[in-house]
Amino acid sequence: GNVTPMDEDRLSRLSSAKRLSASFSEDRRSIYWDNGIPRKDFSRTTSFAVTERQADLANHKRAHSAYTSDRPSPIWPVSKAALQTSPTPRCLELSVHKRPPSTYQPCKEVMTNIPASALRITPSPRVAQLSAHKSFPSPPGVKANSEWDWGEWSMDISAAAKKAEPSARVIQLSMSKAPPALYRPCREVRWPVLPATRSYVATESLQKLARPRSRSEGDYNPSAYNISRGALVAQPSPRITQLATPLSRKCRTKK
Repeated sequence: GNVTPMDEDRLSRLSSAKRLSASFSEDRRSIYWDNGIPRKDFSRTTSFAVTERQADLANHKRAHSAYTSDRPSPIWPVSKAALQTSPTPRCLELSVHKRPPSTYQPCKEVMTNIPASALRITPSPRVAQLSAHKSFPSPPGVKANSEWDWGEWSMDISAAAKKAEPSARVIQLSMSKAPPALYRPCREVRWPVLPATRSYVATESLQKLARPRSRSEGDYNPSAYNISRGALVAQPSPRITQLATPLSRKCRTKK
């Protein structure tokens, strides 16, 4: 445990602080400004420095050399030469308005003016007949001894109409149309069972066919769906491989 002078020199050298470089600049002591908020000088404003190109782009677009501002008045001064000039035949032709078509008819007035001759005219019998409104017959009356209040004529059938005999043609037309030869009427909802059907005895063949199929325990094969070793190691032929491959037009790459 003795400390030699060489060890003391070594310990003093290791315990000394690391020297700072020549380019070191001291920063603030804390990121939280424990020593107080730095003061601001409001007597001066921030000065911006722009390049010559930035100053040129900041200017507004210059107007065209041939640009003229708006006229001070909507009344344009007309020169004396323009007032004294004479239009050419072409200008006179273009200044004429377009003529309406030959079949053009102007709009009629809201109130039609009837001439005096039309007011004094006498209509013909045919015009008077056509101008009359349609006449409807009087509504049918109701019998005094009837239980209905509408739709029954007050007149009865004449005795001659009751005693009239129809002709052979009328009787033929009044007969109903006969049904087709293959027509069969609708069956009843409840069909009657014949006594012969009830007393019928089934044959041996019918009884054999009607008997349900019986399965014994010997018919059950639990290994019926097992795959053999030969089927597991079998290699498909090139044709089977070609048929098993899906069509390229129906295949879509998963996104």
